[in-house]
Amino acid sequence: VDVLDVWWDDWCSGGNKIGDFVFCGAINVCKTSVFELLKENFKELKGVDLCYNKTKKELEAKNIKRLKWLPKEEISLTAFYSPISFDCLPQSTMERDERGIVNLSGIAEKRGGIIIPREQGKGLFFSSNLVSNYDFFSLKNSPFLLCTERVKDFCENNNFKNVVFLEMGDIV
Repeated sequence: VDVLDVWWDDWCSGGNKIGDFVFCGAINVCKTSVFELLKENFKELKGVDLCYNKTKKELEAKNIKRLKWLPKEEISLTAFYSPISFDCLPQSTMERDERGIVNLSGIAEKRGGIIIPREQGKGLFFSSNLVSNYDFFSLKNSPFLLCTERVKDFCENNNFKNVVFLEMGDIV
């Protein structure tokens, strides 16, 4: 899509503080300044403009400043994705159910504030011959945006906030 319709939600919004990355379900969203820096260093990324809509609560509020979950200032955000996708190798611990939904076993998970480490020998495995020129990509026919250690190091070196990296597998 060229433009993505979005609404500020009072559930899981994180209050009125906007981090470098913003939780938006299965969509990847970050500050536009962060996206531009990522795009400079990782050419395969594509951005999508956001169209902000008002929720019913915003439209009916007598005093909009009392809605504590709304940002206090306008911050430019961009949704992003990689059009590059690959099939994983057969040793991946992945199954698709009857509706085509991907279920992964053995990958790192975040439960509450705790990261459960990836199980040895489990997760997604990709061919280095395919992935070698890309740092952002997805598992074919899935919503998972994956990245290399180079991206993780780049984000950590730039002290980006509100982003978590979970180990999903290996490029072999």
